[in-house]
Amino acid sequence: MKTFEYRLYPNKAQHHLLTHCLIESRHIYNEMLEAVKQQYEANGTFPTKYDLTALFKGRGGEHVPATTVQMLADRLSKSLTRFLAYKKLGDKGGFPRFKQGNQWHSIQLRQYATSRDVWLDDDHQHLHLPAKLGKRVKIKLHRPLEGTPKTAHLVLRADGHWYALIVCETSQPPEHLPASCSHPDIGIDMGLKVFLADSNGKTIENPRYYRSSQKTLRRKQRALCRRKKGSHRRSIAARLVAKTHLKINRQRRDFHFKAAKHYTEQYHHIAVEDLHITNMVKNHHLSKSIMDASWGAFLTILEAKAENAGHQVIRVNPHFTTQQCSQCGELIQKSLSVRTHICTSCGYVADRDVNAAQNILLKAGALPSGTVSAGSPVELRSPRL
Repeated sequence: MKTFEYRLYPNKAQHHLLTHCLIESRHIYNEMLEAVKQQYEANGTFPTKYDLTALFKGRGGEHVPATTVQMLADRLSKSLTRFLAYKKLGDKGGFPRFKQGNQWHSIQLRQYATSRDVWLDDDHQHLHLPAKLGKRVKIKLHRPLEGTPKTAHLVLRADGHWYALIVCETSQPPEHLPASCSHPDIGIDMGLKVFLADSNGKTIENPRYYRSSQKTLRRKQRALCRRKKGSHRRSIAARLVAKTHLKINRQRRDFHFKAAKHYTEQYHHIAVEDLHITNMVKNHHLSKSIMDASWGAFLTILEAKAENAGHQVIRVNPHFTTQQCSQCGELIQKSLSVRTHICTSCGYVADRDVNAAQNILLKAGALPSGTVSAGSPVELRSPRL
């Protein structure tokens, strides 16, 4: 599955209809959640998505399409399923919550097909929507769709613009066999001082988009706190803060895609560490820098682009990758402040992160293709600030 995002250009009347649908769909979702809680208190059971759909049939009114109501029931049902799965495993998982206005930004349309819920016009300049949402809305198709479109989401971003997210089912890309692929293998070590270092000695600087925007965020957040709650000026200040966060997210995502493109197109097997990021961010000295780098988001993009290119990402156990010498295998204990690996056994000298990337590549060569290493104690990572 692949999602394509396009900018929508609704007129004033269509923008009014989309906004009303967004507000009313949130109210319906909250009513569904209240019905779920009432049934659980009375019977100790949760209603299925079919029960919720039947209970709220015809509740869309003049603003919410019937299929959107069905998707709301499906969305709540999936949230309950995840909650019960986490509870069964003993993990921490929150029960679905009532949504406030700043927590609800999308309208789900069920079927993408001609004369169904949503489809693209023949001129590729208009998107057909239900009459309750404005019928034909202008769209900027900056790139063609790939695969078979299945469903669509209409999203209102913090910049005040509407976007269409079209989910398409794509064919499986051809897999390159080791004998037929001429691309070499590489190991990558994620860090904070540098964003990543590879086994060839190349490093990519960490852009630190959030930290570079902290001064702007601080000023806008202070202005937000000075505004009276419920006032029009406070809503404007909140929108400015949200726009800054959106810009940071877009900068980071663009950087991730460009960095991933370089490696997924030039290397067959890309070895990375199987990082337990949820545990790593519990270190309050490093959590902000780790979240700013967004290793998890980058690795997800790296795996998706590698699969699309017919290549593969292999995750290995991160245990002692920075302490072990990549040439002789000797364990060289280093404090977190030491940035250069100097082996006292064989004399090998290299950057700490490059040596770790070489060890990661060696570990991937010892694993079956595509194997994810078993969990074991994770070595303490350096601050790399």
